[in-house]
Amino acid sequence: MRLEAEAAALGAAMRDTAANLDRAMNVADKIRKRVEKSRRQAKKHYDKGDLAKASIEYANCAQQLRYLAGLAPEAKKQDLIDQATRCQEVADGLKKQAIEVPAAEEKPREVDRGEQPTTIRGEGVQEEKKEFVLSEKPAVTFDDIAGMQEVKESIKEAIIYPFVYPEEYRHFGVKPGGGILMYGPPGCGKTMLAAAAAAESDAAFVDLKISDIKNKYVGESERNIKEAFDAAAQYSRAVMFFDEIDALAGERSSSTERYERSLVSELLSQMDGLQSKGIQRNLLVLAASNRPWDIDIALRRSGRFDSTIFIPHPDPEARRGIIELNLREKPLSPDVSVERLAAMMEGYASSEIVDVCQRAARIPLRERIRQKRPRREISMSDFQQVLQRKTTVLTSWYAKALKELSGSEEAYMFEEMMEAARRYLHQP
Repeated sequence: MRLEAEAAALGAAMRDTAANLDRAMNVADKIRKRVEKSRRQAKKHYDKGDLAKASIEYANCAQQLRYLAGLAPEAKKQDLIDQATRCQEVADGLKKQAIEVPAAEEKPREVDRGEQPTTIRGEGVQEEKKEFVLSEKPAVTFDDIAGMQEVKESIKEAIIYPFVYPEEYRHFGVKPGGGILMYGPPGCGKTMLAAAAAAESDAAFVDLKISDIKNKYVGESERNIKEAFDAAAQYSRAVMFFDEIDALAGERSSSTERYERSLVSELLSQMDGLQSKGIQRNLLVLAASNRPWDIDIALRRSGRFDSTIFIPHPDPEARRGIIELNLREKPLSPDVSVERLAAMMEGYASSEIVDVCQRAARIPLRERIRQKRPRREISMSDFQQVLQRKTTVLTSWYAKALKELSGSEEAYMFEEMMEAARRYLHQP
């Protein structure tokens, strides 16, 4: 119980000092690992029919989440307490043999007040239906994303403008909604664009990770895809976002497992069914990929992902915008030049630029907390210190993209990306 005691002591103590903060983070990491282990063990015991042991593991999971809540900042504390409560409810339900343990890779979802559990497959076991729709609208908007005007306009035409100018769309016979596939190097804003699309259109946001969809049990992954589309169809307007879709919808010809091919076929079927279900006017399907060459070509035809858009690393204007956005509320020394920083971070991904700004701000923060120095502004030397140790992943990514596509039959589909890779790598 040493870890629990340390968590309780740290939670009660002042955590303003860097030493206590580091200790709290280390303890929190260990507790998170315990939570995941308890979830896996609970599922394992349940599959073997040992509900008593499964109940014990979920009760242990609830206790660990309470310890974790004691270490968490106020903004996250209540969410962890709610998770602990749900785990305890599962543990209590297992004692009565009235609830099914969620899969090990799933986290118990937040259940709406008054919602009744659904009995499945005629058994006496009850299962919480998977919840895909985010309960809160994303906070990010297009104003928070620098550059990429063409991409923003494509998204607006697909789902935002139809709600602002419905008569114009009807007059010209243009159908809104559909699918947009965004591809390009990692960390360049694809996920933020999807969240901003939902926020700008005031739409429900269905944020799908691969872990939400894939399941080791036969037929469960296909069912998860269907449930996600069904959940989106219940809203007057919705944005579905498939992150890392290449891991979900790889080329069927290269899939060695039959269930993988079945999974891709189910996704194709659901996208084909948008028009027949009469919901295409309400639903925009966005997908992002860092490996577009691995996506089944059938998904890229008209009627599925109508638009395939390359999201490049930020150009000079976008870099300046990202830097300005991330320095907006930070105390800066007069010697900090946005123009100079933008030039110094040429070839960096958007997320890497954000990281540089954060790391530079931590230098005077660390001096203030650990060394008790007077407060000072963030200086240009802080940025230089960070950039001396910073490398970008884009060099290796562009090199891999060229290697994968050079000489391939699909190279023409990604010519824009290949041209960007050649320029980046200074190749003819």
